[in-house]
Amino acid sequence: MGKKTKIIIALGIFVGVIGTLIYTSIGSAATLYLTVDELQDKKEEAVGERIKVSGNIVGESIEFDPSTILLSFELEGKNGNRVSIQYDGVKPDTLNDGWEAIVEGELNSEGVFIASELLVKCPSKYEALEEDGEEIPEDHPATDEQGGDDTNG
Repeated sequence: MGKKTKIIIALGIFVGVIGTLIYTSIGSAATLYLTVDELQDKKEEAVGERIKVSGNIVGESIEFDPSTILLSFELEGKNGNRVSIQYDGVKPDTLNDGWEAIVEGELNSEGVFIASELLVKCPSKYEALEEDGEEIPEDHPATDEQGGDDTNG
């Protein structure tokens, strides 16, 4: 076997390995991002798929069992659609009624979203309102009366 043939074979193997790595990394990194309302429309297609869902936390639905470290709550979309979330992890201090949350995980066949990651977004726009001398609406969770903490985020 000539030197040129060996180089061509080595390059072919190298390109094949790099191509396989790129293909597998793109496939695992591709996560669909939906709102609660979009999830409601695509519910059947979303079952078992890795997705991210965003919506507002429904305060009265929050239940946390510290013995099992299981958190369950609902997210609500702008159109009033809701999805039940189960998260096996510590309850964030920022889990407040009306605040936006993003969860990543899978929707099971019963329509419950099993989250592996949970991110609660801090309503920092209200901090800017206070700095400008404007008042936060009293019914908003960023106010102390609602149990929120507008200093985190």
